[in-house]
Amino acid sequence: MASDPPSAPAPAPHPGNGRRTLLRALTGGGALAALSLSTAPRASAAAPQAAPAAGRAAADPFALDRFEPTGRVREYWIQADSFTHNLVPNGKDGMTGDTYTAGQTSYQAVGYRAYTPNWGSPLPGDPAVDGIGPNTGIPGPVLRGQVGDVIRVHFRNNDAHYQWPHSMHPHGVRYTPDNDGGWMADDAKKPGTAVAYGDTYTYTWECTPGSVGSWPYHDHAVPETVPRPKSGSGASGSGAKGGSTGGGGGTADAAGGGGAHGGAGAFPGGGPEMEVGAVLGLFGMIAVTDEQTPPVDREFVLFLHDLSAGDAPALQQDLSLCNGGAFVDNAPTFTAKAGDRVRWRVGTLGNSLHVFHLHGHRWQTPAGWVDSQVLGPATTLTLEYQEDNPGDWLYHCHMPAHMMRGMAGRYVVSG
Repeated sequence: MASDPPSAPAPAPHPGNGRRTLLRALTGGGALAALSLSTAPRASAAAPQAAPAAGRAAADPFALDRFEPTGRVREYWIQADSFTHNLVPNGKDGMTGDTYTAGQTSYQAVGYRAYTPNWGSPLPGDPAVDGIGPNTGIPGPVLRGQVGDVIRVHFRNNDAHYQWPHSMHPHGVRYTPDNDGGWMADDAKKPGTAVAYGDTYTYTWECTPGSVGSWPYHDHAVPETVPRPKSGSGASGSGAKGGSTGGGGGTADAAGGGGAHGGAGAFPGGGPEMEVGAVLGLFGMIAVTDEQTPPVDREFVLFLHDLSAGDAPALQQDLSLCNGGAFVDNAPTFTAKAGDRVRWRVGTLGNSLHVFHLHGHRWQTPAGWVDSQVLGPATTLTLEYQEDNPGDWLYHCHMPAHMMRGMAGRYVVSG
């Protein structure tokens, strides 16, 4: 839960990193202004469209991205929970008509959830433009800040199923090595990089001017081996639409073919996998704003990610997901009204390239108007437009194999 205690201390300012500008360009974090922390007034039909990077001066790649604290601390209590998750809860692919049983599309997931202080109870979902989102675990809650804010995350590992160590690693914000969350074998006991089951750790991250935009956060702890089902039990690995299933862990690279590793697995025998917690659901979005962030009426957070039967042996096939759901009407349905100012924050994780495409709509980029954009692994896209085209529309990844495996959802615009 975000709070703004006026007396909460913030760390003293220190020099930034000039490479942040390059990172923002590569990840899309600075492609457009991010979300306003106050609910926006409804825009009129005559309101101008928000242009990418509107009003922002050209960046000097050698300028220091300095943190100048406002004194405000945004505090969150986040827990990694394990739970059974059905990727196709309505049992149907809305595009092809294929049907599934819960046993074919359910697995043991791990996801981040936001709690009341001291992890008292899960917070209710909040879909507002400055809210945390559904808070159902996949993706995790949206963590928000403004330039000059400190984001303080109290993390607890409650992964009762796998009982693996987990962590939280942020993109885009500024942090010290003790707040990185990335595990390395040569410093295996470094605090915060492998928080044991039942343990806690507090991360402190700073929002600099170069942090404005959309950024993923995710588990970056010890590589782990996904437990295989005993012989004669579990999934049969009978094949996937648009890709193969199979033996040793690893998320399928649908763009490149191959098996469960996409032909590039470091451990072909099913050994430890890097960031397997993120593959199983431990990821979410960081949204940072500044005074130039335009207000919006609707904001949607969407992650495009894949899950193979190699990583989740209970699955009967590889699936490509939108926020933990596969196929239209299992992936989230987003809604807006004509006249709304709309913002999408789209992120990706895994081994595949994705192409975000929205039917019936275009948006402005530095290169001009587009209706599709390519995202590499662990990158983001922030897009904005004024809604003027009512209808029942599709959004999806335009990689055909990903669509066939479920990476498509519905966008409904009322008149």
